[in-house]
Amino acid sequence: MSFEINRGLFALDIVDHHAVLGIPLTSASRGIRKRYLRIAPRLHPDTCDAATSEGKEYAKDLMSKLVNPANATLSNDSKRAEHDAVLRVIQGRLAEKPSSIPLRSSMADQLRKAADLQGTYNKLIEQVAKIQYGDLRKTLAAIATISELNLIYLARSSKAVNTPRSATSAPPRPAAPSSPPQRKPRPGASTSDSSENSTSSATSARVSFNERALQRATELVNKGQLSMAVQELKDALKRDGNNAGSHALLGKVYLQQNQTTLAKVHLNRALALEPGHPIAAAAKQKLERLAGASGTTPSSRSKGKSSGSKNKSDNGGLFGGLFGGRKK
Repeated sequence: MSFEINRGLFALDIVDHHAVLGIPLTSASRGIRKRYLRIAPRLHPDTCDAATSEGKEYAKDLMSKLVNPANATLSNDSKRAEHDAVLRVIQGRLAEKPSSIPLRSSMADQLRKAADLQGTYNKLIEQVAKIQYGDLRKTLAAIATISELNLIYLARSSKAVNTPRSATSAPPRPAAPSSPPQRKPRPGASTSDSSENSTSSATSARVSFNERALQRATELVNKGQLSMAVQELKDALKRDGNNAGSHALLGKVYLQQNQTTLAKVHLNRALALEPGHPIAAAAKQKLERLAGASGTTPSSRSKGKSSGSKNKSDNGGLFGGLFGGRKK
């Protein structure tokens, strides 16, 4: 049995594991485990309330195709770190045009307008979670509603995703070089001239930093030091998230590490910023060949629990360039 969910993050070709479990994006490991243990008895064939064999089978499918994979992803530090990285990329795109997010639930619209974002978000999630696995006929609708809430929360919050700490956490970001002292305007120079010079200097400094970062990252890749290259490129993107070269090389490195979901996100972003970028285009072709050889797409491998779902939203606009179109 397949489950069709085409709202919230699911409409962006992302499996919303938090929505499946009915927990906020900021949930810690303890909260994830506690929620899973509350859901499991309601779906296990021996303890669920379903009166018919069909109902018990449906509960079993929910458990095996949605709940168990969600718990496995969010309870594993490395898998959750990868999932959270994808959410952060989505968050950056959502922040550009938050009013363009399609909504169907009144709760999501309420959260969009709420003055107390965090408090309202937690309250609404808790409200839906109470009924999420009570009547299984309403479970998918509840998951979709929570995913819409997560989408709005990502768009409005600059720190929505908290990656759990682990022994493999990335090293601290090195301190950025200090800005050069500002020159005093020439006698007779206008204020606008001074502002333009200051803006030009800042832009040049950023470009120079990105060029050096790309050069260092390329050297690290050639040496096979992929993890260090990833960190170098992440630092560069923190300074300029719209640098096509950094996205392209990062996508290529992720592909070499078999992290196809992250590779797809960064390669699509690079091509959206600079269509035909040679590194991104070549890596994207390789990614598609690998997908064709396995008979599936990278995104469908990660969303096996919701196979068969279709994206009914517009193929272009805010999300088309990032996620590569509609789900198949």
